[in-house]
Amino acid sequence: MDRKNELLIRVYLVFGMFVLFALVIIGRVAKISLVEGQKWRDKGGTSMKWQELEPERGDIYDVNGNLLATSLPYFEIRMDLLSPKQDDFDNAIDSLAICLAKYPGKQTAADWRKELRDTRKLGQQGKKRGTRYHFVAKDIPLEGIEVLESYPLFRLGRHKGGFIKIRDNRRFHPYKSLASRTIGIDRENASNVGLEASYDPILKGDVKKMLMEKIGPGLWVPVADPTEIHAQKGKDLVSTLNVHMQDVVHHGLEKALIDNKARAGCAILMEVKTGAIRAMANLDVGTDSSYVEKLNHAITTRTEPGSTFKLASSLVYLNKGLVDEETRVDLHGGKKRFYDITMYDSRMHGKREVPFSEVFFNSSNVGMAIVAQENFGRKSEWESFYNAFDEIGMIAKTEVDLLGEPDPIVKHPLKNRNEWYGTTVPWMAHGYELMTTPLQMLNLYNAVANDGRLMKPYLIEKILSEGNVDKVFRPRALHESIAEPVNIQKMQDLLRAVVKEGTGRTLQSNIVDIAGKTGTTRVNYSRPDMPKEYNASFAGYFPAENPKYSLIVCVYAPQNGKYYGGAVAGPVFKEIAEHIIGIDEELMKNENHLAAAETIASSYAGYSNDYEEVFAYIGVKPVKKTQSNWVSVSPNEQGILVDKKKIYKKRVPNVNGMGLRDATYVLESLGLTVKSFGAGKVYKQSVAPGTDIEGNDIEIYLN
Repeated sequence: MDRKNELLIRVYLVFGMFVLFALVIIGRVAKISLVEGQKWRDKGGTSMKWQELEPERGDIYDVNGNLLATSLPYFEIRMDLLSPKQDDFDNAIDSLAICLAKYPGKQTAADWRKELRDTRKLGQQGKKRGTRYHFVAKDIPLEGIEVLESYPLFRLGRHKGGFIKIRDNRRFHPYKSLASRTIGIDRENASNVGLEASYDPILKGDVKKMLMEKIGPGLWVPVADPTEIHAQKGKDLVSTLNVHMQDVVHHGLEKALIDNKARAGCAILMEVKTGAIRAMANLDVGTDSSYVEKLNHAITTRTEPGSTFKLASSLVYLNKGLVDEETRVDLHGGKKRFYDITMYDSRMHGKREVPFSEVFFNSSNVGMAIVAQENFGRKSEWESFYNAFDEIGMIAKTEVDLLGEPDPIVKHPLKNRNEWYGTTVPWMAHGYELMTTPLQMLNLYNAVANDGRLMKPYLIEKILSEGNVDKVFRPRALHESIAEPVNIQKMQDLLRAVVKEGTGRTLQSNIVDIAGKTGTTRVNYSRPDMPKEYNASFAGYFPAENPKYSLIVCVYAPQNGKYYGGAVAGPVFKEIAEHIIGIDEELMKNENHLAAAETIASSYAGYSNDYEEVFAYIGVKPVKKTQSNWVSVSPNEQGILVDKKKIYKKRVPNVNGMGLRDATYVLESLGLTVKSFGAGKVYKQSVAPGTDIEGNDIEIYLN
């Protein structure tokens, strides 16, 4: 065989070997991908996974920049016991054990030394899994991390010292329960609510993914150092809420619920011209009889509104030209039968024909129903009745920027023909056989206060990105006008008349003029076999002449003997309005409000030097009748009177009117144990003044 043929044979042989090798590889690949593919995919899925690494969540602020919600970092500490060199480990382990015994301190230095040495040795021998991710501590705050990072060995970092920190951001509300349901909750494996849910994509920011490896049962470690994965912080929200106004609304509502032993309640304060919500409180009775924020009743709870809905019916009558203030309406003495059901006013007053204005401000169910039945009671007029409510915005949502708002339930004569009865028109006229949320009801009152312009309520003013304004939300009108100006003016006059001479006349204030409507709803009227249950409400606005704020207060199921809206919800409305006047600088520029506001001081008491500083700051010279350390402050014909506040050593003092600091100091100095509820000034104490002190515990309630 010549040399050339020999060379060709060798080439063919090598080539054949390569072809054979390639065929083997192709066959193996085919077997793995086609025959055994699912098996290996399952194995891969059990040992490696991608996990979302969320960036720091954005903050939420009130309109004045006060922090309402923020994320605080907490850390879990683990240690890669195989990363440090042997010399570094041996030189530092004693000092590290002593440091760990001090903080986080779950065991002694000797125990730490033994645990870390033994676990490292087992890991080096391949006898123990998880050695590269050994647990050290959890729930370490940011300041604790700075301490741990300074420890021997840990200060060398992850790769040389084995120090691993895993960050977990937790949501924190600096003002605790204030507006907590409105601000919302951000939590894993649960439905989020409030602004946290509605603006979650903005607050959350861009989510990064991190590859995780399984090293033991339920134990996953990042393949890469998580500190090297930079996720940009989410954007911040500036809300319309005013934390000071929120405090007033929250504690005013809480006081009413406590006094009336109510099941729940809500209150909403809104700016008339813009629709910006300045405060929103929602309280339910808890297991210990205290009140907590559980559900956002203001946004999501639909009820039959009762007499507050008479504003809507009256607007319909005026828009259709059916009545004016002087139109005579027969009240039939306070009782009238419609088909097979008798309707009653709140009392049998015996009145017959009265002007429509009196029907409204005295809240006659019969009068309202008669006007509706005479004009819309025929089947041909039913749809017109429905459409008239649509024209004033009562059929649609408010479009508030919170998730969960339901549509109002207002029956349509065709779409809901099976639920439309002969009594539907007269009952709808005074707020039954339909359902609205408190915000939907308030928005109508806000529109009347705003000269007929129906605004979209909103809770977010700005979105910030790294401190810079990313987006601004402007006020937006849902309807430019829900009625002719002359009809809006008539309704404004009628709402003022409710407080001046009608069902809300006990709510007159010498601090602020109020316009509004009482509401009392029998909840279970379809069940005569059950004890009667009521909801009480008051909706309106203030100041009446030039409104700046609209407000609704709803008290669900009061149990203390009172249930009328004017007696249960109205006083809360008045108290909140008077306090808001004292907070709003623009309204306080009005001299009438300033002069009247001096009467607020009538129930104040406290440390004399504090009041002297306040009076000096605002330029008021009080009439002082005492040099006592503890004083009461009240107005008289000469101005502000400062008199002695008597504190007896052996009897429980009267601390009403004091702030928390002063009341607590006085009571504890006398040997009493104090438990406080609320914020502001004391309005109630559990042990009556003058009671002998015998080591009593005492509860004080503030508003």
